[in-house]
Amino acid sequence: MEEIFLILIGIAWALGTPLIAIIALVRTSSLRAQNERLASELAGIKRQLVAGEALPPPFAASAVEPPTIPIEAMPPPGAPFEPDTQPEPETVPLESLPPLPAPTVAPVSVGWEQRLGARAFLWIGAITLALAAIFLVRYSIEEGYLSPEVRVILAALFGFALIGGAERLRSKDDRVAQALSAAGVAALYGSLFAAVALYGMVSKFAAGGAAAALTAFGMGLSLRHGILVAALAFVGGFASPAVIGSQEPNTPVLFGYLFAIAAGTLGVIRVRGWWLLGWGVLAGAVLWTVAWMLMGADMSELHWVGLFLVGVSGLFVWATWRRMAEEENPPRDVAALVWSAVGISGALLVALIVQDGGQQMTGWAALALHGVGAFVLGRWTPRFQYAAALAPALSLAALALWWLASRDIPAEWSDTRFGWLAVGFGGLYAAGAFALLWNAARPGFWAALSVAAALSHFLLSWYVLREAGGAWGLISIGLAAPFLVGAERLVRWRETMPGATEALGFFAAGVAFFIGAAIPLELNREWITVAYAIELAAVAAIAAQLGLVSLRQLCWPLLTVVVVRFVLNPEVLKYPLGLSPILNWILWGYGISIAALVVALRFLRPTGDIRLVRAVEAAAALLVFVLLTLEVRSIFQPATMDMLGSGFMERAFYVLVWGGFALAALWWARRDHDLVALWAWRLSGTAAALLALIVQVVIANPVFEPAGVGMLPIANGLLLAYAVPAAMAVLARQWIDADPERRVAVLAEVTASILAFVYVSFEVRHVFDPSFERPGFGADGLELYTYSIVWLLFSVALLALGFVRKAAAFRHAGMVLVCIVVAKVFLIDMAGLQGLLRVFSFLGLGAALIGLGYAYRRFGFDSK
Repeated sequence: MEEIFLILIGIAWALGTPLIAIIALVRTSSLRAQNERLASELAGIKRQLVAGEALPPPFAASAVEPPTIPIEAMPPPGAPFEPDTQPEPETVPLESLPPLPAPTVAPVSVGWEQRLGARAFLWIGAITLALAAIFLVRYSIEEGYLSPEVRVILAALFGFALIGGAERLRSKDDRVAQALSAAGVAALYGSLFAAVALYGMVSKFAAGGAAAALTAFGMGLSLRHGILVAALAFVGGFASPAVIGSQEPNTPVLFGYLFAIAAGTLGVIRVRGWWLLGWGVLAGAVLWTVAWMLMGADMSELHWVGLFLVGVSGLFVWATWRRMAEEENPPRDVAALVWSAVGISGALLVALIVQDGGQQMTGWAALALHGVGAFVLGRWTPRFQYAAALAPALSLAALALWWLASRDIPAEWSDTRFGWLAVGFGGLYAAGAFALLWNAARPGFWAALSVAAALSHFLLSWYVLREAGGAWGLISIGLAAPFLVGAERLVRWRETMPGATEALGFFAAGVAFFIGAAIPLELNREWITVAYAIELAAVAAIAAQLGLVSLRQLCWPLLTVVVVRFVLNPEVLKYPLGLSPILNWILWGYGISIAALVVALRFLRPTGDIRLVRAVEAAAALLVFVLLTLEVRSIFQPATMDMLGSGFMERAFYVLVWGGFALAALWWARRDHDLVALWAWRLSGTAAALLALIVQVVIANPVFEPAGVGMLPIANGLLLAYAVPAAMAVLARQWIDADPERRVAVLAEVTASILAFVYVSFEVRHVFDPSFERPGFGADGLELYTYSIVWLLFSVALLALGFVRKAAAFRHAGMVLVCIVVAKVFLIDMAGLQGLLRVFSFLGLGAALIGLGYAYRRFGFDSK
């Protein structure tokens, strides 16, 4: 048992030493700043005395005698009194004198030697004294000198002796007194723990009472000797249940004791402002709650733990209330402490409900009580206004996690119970926020919270219970009614209550939310995103009409939801399309959403919010792009849109629709100099060019992959796959002046040249092999000669186009192709052709080269 005791002391040493060092550093830093300020003020007083400036004594009025007037100077009776004609010296009020410059005193530097010798040695010495007492008791145990009772009594007397010495030294050196007092408290805890855990000298119940009394004694002692004593008392008080233990765990006694320790500690913190110690209280509450959950305790006593968590969060608010009321923005450490206490206690309540399977109403009641407290804190403390949003967020988390954990366990799940709980929490927070908005600092926040609480709980209920049926659309319209009434009341108060216009805007948006949600709820899930888009237009219109910037910011999350659900949602590929190949759900769903975004732009542009306007424009352009892509997919694979892979002609149509979209965007950019249209042209044009050049030309062309392009020589799939995109690239080159990036023009010319060359080459192959059944690129005879003729004519056309348009890229491409034809004739045609075909090949090439040379000399460059 002695080893267990020493292990506990070692753990206390390992954990307590860093805590003591941190507390000492914080305290000495604040004291050093005070000393420096006092030294500066004292130096200023000394300077005034040296300069000869008399300081007025504090009670000078009683020491000054009234002036006496000589008898000779008194006028005779009846004679008129003549005042002295000498001018009195001009007096200047003291308040009008300029203030003396503040004396500058170099701060006293505290070196490592002073820190170590005058401060750290005290803390380490105090701990060493406590350990010396422990080692002395251990030695007496090993030698058998003392009985267990004597050992415990001597340890307690040693602790009281240290505390008594601290009281005697307090007037001489408060730091030494603090160290001795802390060592004494540690010795008292050691004697108590030894009497209970090692020797069983006292009962568990009596030990618990002694631990509470000792903690209270330590907290009271800390008011005289500082935060170090309070920290040791707090650690001992929270660790006592673990050391003392109990044969039969008693949840109400345990958490009642912990609540008393937390209340006492936070009471001391409230008086002395030791906010750093509050984090220890929060950590102790969290550790004991988690330990109770992991020990598999009786969940029927959950209400005690719930009340403990609610009470602890309330204690933190009570302890910091005075400091929060001192100024509008309290220090960050106080604000962070309150936020953490409220948030962590709420999260632990959610964890308790999930572990319990949502069975006990006491857990839900504790969560509701916690939420009401968060509302009260947010309403009457403007600094923590947004803490009220934690309440509906925690209830949503509890409901969602309970459903995820219990939906497959019939004993722990009930649709009816879930529905009533969702209605209760949503109605409680919506009604509470509506009641608290009147004459609040920001009525708009409470109106938005009311709408958000009702809408979020309603949508979660629909998602969980949608398979059970129900008139969800009618319910949604019914929920719009109270917000319509609230909006009507706010119309009357707009002129008299500050912030009523903002609240009115959020209530109007809430009405639009619920009415818009009724449409998809009565139809199918694919219309939900359409409702969000319509709501975006409604919010934009309301914000523009009322001039509400905060309401307009609601467009951002709505726009995000629309884009994510319509662009990044793979479930879109599984939605039912209908029977028509083009007039299907894709056209109506995306088309209505795009129209809603256009309507939103109508109201957003006059506001001058450039970032939001461009974001909505980009979203509309993106939805148009996705609409075109999905329509192509629905034409070629209507039943398997979510399957990977695509055929040659499907990819050809992707290139066509993407290229057409890029041209439309480029035309719009030329007309209006629109930045979004310019980037839409760049991105979609790049996508079309990459798909055409890399996939259609190199990776999966008709030679490598079977492609049903048709049997006609020109009017076939090759025309759509290569010739039309090449023409689009040529047209883009004509409009390229709208793009300041000049390299784009070169890319358009190169793309057009490559696609045109591939088209004429594959067209020759198609004439001789319509089904592309022959493997590879091999050819002979007339087909081989035809390639030479077609390529040579094509190179001539490129050169001519380059001369006419003064486009260097076309000329360079034509010259490269001429070189390719020359190499082909000499390296391939010479061996592959026979008879007249070989003769015609060389004759045609020679004549063409001579003609090209003449053309270059005549039209391309100066004759010189």
